[in-house]
Amino acid sequence: MKNGLLFFAALFFLCMLPANVFAYGSPEALRTELENTDFYVQDGILYEFDTLKLASEGKLLTCFGNNAGSAYLILNLPPAPEQDASPGVPERGWDPEKPTAYDDPDVENAPANPYFSPAGIHFKLRQDEAVVIITRLPDPCRYWSFIAYDMFVAQQEGKDYSNQKGFFGIGNEETGLYHTIFGSIGSPVNMLNARHDGDSAFGTNTVIVMCANSVVRDQIIRSLEQSGYPESMVNVMEIPADVYRMGLERGKDTFGLFGRISQPEDLDAYNAYMENLAKSAVVYRVTPKTEVEPSAFPVMTLTPRGTGVHEAALIDSFTENLDGLRKAIIAKYAEEYDYEELTTEIGIIDGLTAYTNDVNANGDVLDAAYLITPDFKLNSDDDFVVVYGVNHATTRKAHYFNAVLHVRPLFNGVATMFNTMLSGSADEFLGESAQGKDDFYVYKMARGKMDDHTVTIPYSTGNEQGKFYGVDNDTPVFVLFRIYLDESGVGANYYELVNDKVFVFHKK
Repeated sequence: MKNGLLFFAALFFLCMLPANVFAYGSPEALRTELENTDFYVQDGILYEFDTLKLASEGKLLTCFGNNAGSAYLILNLPPAPEQDASPGVPERGWDPEKPTAYDDPDVENAPANPYFSPAGIHFKLRQDEAVVIITRLPDPCRYWSFIAYDMFVAQQEGKDYSNQKGFFGIGNEETGLYHTIFGSIGSPVNMLNARHDGDSAFGTNTVIVMCANSVVRDQIIRSLEQSGYPESMVNVMEIPADVYRMGLERGKDTFGLFGRISQPEDLDAYNAYMENLAKSAVVYRVTPKTEVEPSAFPVMTLTPRGTGVHEAALIDSFTENLDGLRKAIIAKYAEEYDYEELTTEIGIIDGLTAYTNDVNANGDVLDAAYLITPDFKLNSDDDFVVVYGVNHATTRKAHYFNAVLHVRPLFNGVATMFNTMLSGSADEFLGESAQGKDDFYVYKMARGKMDDHTVTIPYSTGNEQGKFYGVDNDTPVFVLFRIYLDESGVGANYYELVNDKVFVFHKK
């Protein structure tokens, strides 16, 4: 009887523990295993990256074209062993980079990373180094992903970057002069392809290994398995070292890792996840004590974009309805307003294309197609924007899509329309009996609510959240459309889409 009581007491105790305590292995055991396998292990951090907040505080020089209404996670690492830490800029509130935990005074250090605030979000990597992340995945949401990036590359000697679109420079004579690439490397880990424990890609646990050496990858996977993390939950982000400039020396590339979360189902669960992430996620920078011979990965073969079927072929009365929308929008507003009619084009190129062209990819991800308008301005509070076109979600060219109003020069996104807001939005312009009307949408961006299909454009001046959460009149802006995940499991083929369209109406 006594043994039975002890059994039920133990069972009750186990049931009271957090759900994920025994879901996977031990971070402490992994650290010990790696250190015993001749690796240095340093702690990093994974946390929410609010670009609008940091920019408004003067701590960030660009908002990276943030997807307004979605959240970002960022990886922060200390320098490699025997690498200097970057000094901060106290007068701007920029903290210095966290120094390495290992520094032999008899060994000359490699130069610091070119400084970018916040310190630590981009880092050089030796060809045999790795980053290991153990984290709980987001709770149910429309979309999440993690993706590795080449962040900054050295400016090429004698090249004039002054007129290059999206150019952004950092560094000095000591670190070398660098500019932004922000180009994705390979495929993202997302809710469709992630390896994890449990039965769902939401709320379970995963391991991400980012590295450029196959021998080191194999060693780390063995250490993970020894520590209770089966290979079935390990995702490897392979950096092809023969393409990217690995190393700690002056002029070598810097790297980063970003996460994205869009449209959580439960805001309370989402907020709790974000608040706890920096404490719950485990991040290790892993460096062999003796350098491992290069063993480079090949360039990853990516899933091709597209299904071979153009969006126009999927819609009833396509041309009639698209023409009808345009005419009806003009007819409704043109008497009181002058208007600009803007076309959209490919807005962001793929990461490796940007890298080989030495241009800014603006944080691309293979999961999305991007369409962009030319710049325009709102001249008064009476001006407004109309975005319209094909609902890419109903045609299954998108798992989700949205339109975001962005502001130059910091590329801060301030107002967004998601496809979940579009039901019935075209009825007024096509008529409720029009065939195929549900495959179209019309939405407004304005200073005030014009109807139920309007998103409000906040002001910059006087904005209680911060000045980069909004935009004032007479400021250059543009609309960027993000079209995420068609039926092939990646972003749609640009040449199978009906491009979204934009009117800007100016009060006469």
